[in-house]
Amino acid sequence: MRFRAGMVKELTFSEFDDYDVILEAIQRDDIDLKFPELTSLHLHVSVAEKSQTFLPIFGASRLRKLEITFQGSNEPLIDTTMETLLAQAHPLRRLEIGATSLPKRAQKYVIQILKATPSINSLSLQLELSHAEDIVEVTTSLPHLRDLVLELNGDDVMRTAYSPGFHSLVSLDIWSPYVLALAIARAITSPIIAEVSMRVPDEGFGPPSNLFEEIATKSTLTSVSLNFYHSAAPQWTDVELLLSCPLISKLDIAIAGPGMELDDGVTSAISRAWPHLTHLRFVGFRSAPKEFTRPSLLGLAELLRKCQKLEEVILEIDAGEGALEAALAKATPASSEPRGKLLLNVRESPITEDSEAAIADYLASLWPGALAIESWWMKEPERGSWDEVGDIIYYGRTNAGTA
Repeated sequence: MRFRAGMVKELTFSEFDDYDVILEAIQRDDIDLKFPELTSLHLHVSVAEKSQTFLPIFGASRLRKLEITFQGSNEPLIDTTMETLLAQAHPLRRLEIGATSLPKRAQKYVIQILKATPSINSLSLQLELSHAEDIVEVTTSLPHLRDLVLELNGDDVMRTAYSPGFHSLVSLDIWSPYVLALAIARAITSPIIAEVSMRVPDEGFGPPSNLFEEIATKSTLTSVSLNFYHSAAPQWTDVELLLSCPLISKLDIAIAGPGMELDDGVTSAISRAWPHLTHLRFVGFRSAPKEFTRPSLLGLAELLRKCQKLEEVILEIDAGEGALEAALAKATPASSEPRGKLLLNVRESPITEDSEAAIADYLASLWPGALAIESWWMKEPERGSWDEVGDIIYYGRTNAGTA
């Protein structure tokens, strides 16, 4: 029996496929199973249940995209798979490797694959930190690498510096300890870096200003997302260093604890520095105390007036007693220029009962486009009050549109 899968261009093998049985059938029946047109392969392997690799049947392929994931521990199988991949020398553009355990020999094969494949422009590594540090060093010299995703689990950081490189990098998305995130940021020399997303799961081993200072040197940045899952240290004095990056259109800052104390000076600085802002998110993982400093309705008004391309704002504001009166006293008409839809999430902003209609009218006056209001309140009466504000704006705009 002979079979040729000459038209297949993309294949996905899940971890549930019984590789061994399939391979035995191919060998027993002398099936000529080749994929000469295959360019994209997704291979997910529960290695503890397998005894041989499936890669040899793709020797005739010219893969451009490969996603390979190893679940579990099986040193001989993982080593053989990566050795086979090295020997096949595919002209890869996109490579994704994930492993709960990557043996030392396999690590060396990955390094050799990266060195032998300068065509890679997109790379994703989901590995244990102790298995990945030397591999990351090699990625700094990939000449065409534009998109890099690193999910490195563990806290045993050995390297605190990487060789300057990443010359063509456009987008970096990393989950790693603080020390490693800082080291990689310092290694980036790309003049076209545009997006940086960092998720830092540990407490860190240095002042957060060091990381913000390094990121702020990348003047071409358009999007910055920084999440500190176990640290409440970063505050506005750290974030404001990013104001030197004039092209930023998306800013997402999340920290452990109740968040950052912000005021009208912050929203004023943001609106002056980033007039093309589309997304602004300030998030704390716990509720902020009532006495926390928040931007007033006036501060929000300046932000919405100057940043007319906004699509989403997550920001806690002061809409409590006295805030509305102060805002109304200095209210100015909004521009009549058309605006896109804006989602305004006020998190757990204070609000005074029986002021819902007035606040809804004021917020609606700030944005001459579709406006949706959300909050993260879980208790009454605040949750019900903000829901009512959103309903008044929605139904008011709906009725006006059908009048």
